[in-house]
Amino acid sequence: MAMPKLLVITPDDVLAMAYRARLARVGFEVERRATGREGLFKARHWCPDVIVLDLTLPGMRGLDVLKSLRDVPWLVRVPAVLLVERAMERDLLEQCLLWGAHSVLHKDTCSVQEFVAHLQTVVPSSPTPSS
Repeated sequence: MAMPKLLVITPDDVLAMAYRARLARVGFEVERRATGREGLFKARHWCPDVIVLDLTLPGMRGLDVLKSLRDVPWLVRVPAVLLVERAMERDLLEQCLLWGAHSVLHKDTCSVQEFVAHLQTVVPSSPTPSS
């Protein structure tokens, strides 16, 4: 069985490295892009199984990235998990959910273990950690 492909779009180097290391250990193929434009390009050409989208991006708002992803026919059904700060405006979160965001994780309080466990529920055929 092929490894689930996960695209992480975040400018946070430390967070991206922690996620990549843990996800690779449980069987995910992980690619990371630091900006919305880079993430959109990678998503269009790589066709990930899940996209993790940080709403705090340089140059392009996370909501605009999400809208652009939903304009690509083969990415419409790809779950987008949002990474947000707890203080994120409620109105922005509601707009993201209306544009098809799958779920929201608070990056300032969610542990790497919780992040991985959540992603394993998002991808139905995702690998389970080995004992």
